[in-house]
Amino acid sequence: MQTTPTDSARADSAPAWVRHARVSATLAILALLAVVGVRHADELERLLSARPLCLAGMALCVLGVRVLHSEIIRRTLAELGFRLPPMEVFGLSVLSAVPNLLLPRTGFGALSMGLRARHGVPLSVSGSLALPLAALDMVVIAAAGLAVQTLVFGLASSRALLIAGTFAGVLVASSASVVLRVRLRIPFGPPRLRAFVERLDAAWAQLRGSRSFVLRAFCLLCVMCALRVLRLALAFAALDYAPDLAGLAVSSLFGDMMYLFALTPGALGLREAAIVYCAQLAQVTPAASLAVAILDRLVMTAVILVTAQLCAWRLFGARARTRGGPT
Repeated sequence: MQTTPTDSARADSAPAWVRHARVSATLAILALLAVVGVRHADELERLLSARPLCLAGMALCVLGVRVLHSEIIRRTLAELGFRLPPMEVFGLSVLSAVPNLLLPRTGFGALSMGLRARHGVPLSVSGSLALPLAALDMVVIAAAGLAVQTLVFGLASSRALLIAGTFAGVLVASSASVVLRVRLRIPFGPPRLRAFVERLDAAWAQLRGSRSFVLRAFCLLCVMCALRVLRLALAFAALDYAPDLAGLAVSSLFGDMMYLFALTPGALGLREAAIVYCAQLAQVTPAASLAVAILDRLVMTAVILVTAQLCAWRLFGARARTRGGPT
């Protein structure tokens, strides 16, 4: 029996206090960013003179990450028995990133609805993409960040201990979720909800049981991680900053990890705060890191919105013109 969107929404909906906390956290972080931006207005003026070539490179990095993300989703769906065209999955993947700019953790929900509406992929199957892919992504980010932090900078300072400890904690939790199987069974509740949870458990077990899938996904996630580091390096170069490369890598990885704790849309403010927190490791000022983080956010958001518009036209506009016939 298929799970309806209403059932899925009920299963995934957050309590009212969580929604209020997210809104409050978003407003507080935006206010804090505004205050910090006013204090460092001189550095933010550099955004107006950012190097166009570096901006173009950043845009290509954003597109590269989205292409690889869609490829992982396509291969995951193929592993579960659903083979879809690459362009179709890429378009839906980019479109699903837009809701994340407004509400936290809504991207996979939008992707699931799109896959179900266009290709009949059950919500339990598409929903099973979120946990294993997020866990694998965090394994890559945390392992790389912990290695660079401990091997290059050590654990002498309290800040280094906090950064390394965060990487280590996320690495342990993510690795456990990939290796260990927790069977999801509920003895009560609506039959559709029980069926949804059982299919979710079966799909996740199938994914983790395929070594070839895990290896391919792991390699693609490593490349995505490298592209995000390169994007931040180009942001520094666009504003004429020369950071330490190892510190730059830690800043990017620590910022990426904030998506795991995101209470705000797209980890807005949290990622920027993490990059600023690592400014000392990158051997730049906090004001410089803030300007770079804001530039990175602006480029990423602009590329996603423009690409999503083009994908929407490609996926839905052509079909609408075909149905309407010649005019």
